[in-house]
Amino acid sequence: MAKITVIKQPEGDRTPFLRGILVQSLVDAGLAFDEAYALARMTRNELQNRQEITSTELKGRVAVLLEEHHGSDIRRAYEISPVNEPAIVIHTPARSAPFSVGVMAHSLETCAIPPEMAMRGARMVLATLRKTGHREIDHKALRRIIFRCLCEHCSRDLAERYLSWRRFENSGIPLIILIGGATGSGKSTVSAELAYRLDIARHQSTDMMRQIIRSYLSPQMLPTLGYSSFEAWRGLPGADGGAKPGIDNPVVAGFLSQFTAMKLALQATIERATQERHHLILEGVHVVPTEMSLDAMEEKAVIIPIMLASMKKELLRRQLRRRGSENDSREADHAVEYLDDIWELQSWLLDEADRDGIPIIENWYIEDTVRATLEHVIDVLMEHFPPQQHDEIWES
Repeated sequence: MAKITVIKQPEGDRTPFLRGILVQSLVDAGLAFDEAYALARMTRNELQNRQEITSTELKGRVAVLLEEHHGSDIRRAYEISPVNEPAIVIHTPARSAPFSVGVMAHSLETCAIPPEMAMRGARMVLATLRKTGHREIDHKALRRIIFRCLCEHCSRDLAERYLSWRRFENSGIPLIILIGGATGSGKSTVSAELAYRLDIARHQSTDMMRQIIRSYLSPQMLPTLGYSSFEAWRGLPGADGGAKPGIDNPVVAGFLSQFTAMKLALQATIERATQERHHLILEGVHVVPTEMSLDAMEEKAVIIPIMLASMKKELLRRQLRRRGSENDSREADHAVEYLDDIWELQSWLLDEADRDGIPIIENWYIEDTVRATLEHVIDVLMEHFPPQQHDEIWES
């Protein structure tokens, strides 16, 4: 596409049209990033035959598209933002960057602040900065403003979540989140959402680890590794074709055989993240904290175990089939065939979690599940880092 020049009014300055700048202004108006990117691309496509456009006309076109696709409230929020408002620069020890409502809102959501509250708080922070005439501000002064805005326009509880999260971030202590659950409980989806919202780059699946271990262990050394967790009993001595071996609870026995082969790798993964002071989300059916040795690592990291569950068998069946429609339908059909064994393994996993006081979160709607998981993480962090207004948050 040809370059488009934007003529800023009233100065007459000429600058290139940049989708990234438009995306940021749309995010600041309240759109999610994906929605903002899609609308900016739509705008660019509409202007493909233009060589230049005034900033006023461009803003008007974007406003029309916003109303058409996202409603009048978002349009008004976009229209009231000044076209040429100077950026407010935030200075930190590491770098300087312009203040962004969208980035600030995402940061507040990380503290388990609901999206609408996070956006309101971020906008109030921007309004306060403009009202006081700030063009540059130190990160410590900004934190005080954020805390006051959250107290005044959201709630004291949400403001204290922010304080606790900042105390945790300043501590340098790694956060290790362990998400377990049977096949079909939604571990991968929840973990991916949690990694995005908490800005955690390291996200490890135990399924991948099992595949790696299988690649260097022969089937004769550990036959159960060749099967899915819910049918690992097929590799146990005494298994005959489709018949289970004559032992108590062969489904759990087969699973534990797999777990034994993977335990050292699981613990090494957590230990390395702890030593390198990296945050980590470890998810998978083989995440069984009651069977792992975590005491020594808990002295150096905040380790938070969570167990996901589908508490209705028919719901679990639907989740397995839905996963098949999105990925491999043959694999889904296979899992549904073993639904009773998956259910039996889940019952054992939940009993273990309940016995050890590990929270069990029912995965009904993904947004609710992610929200409940995030809130539990923040609650635990608040226990480790109680909110204090006069501590290192203001000094570091």
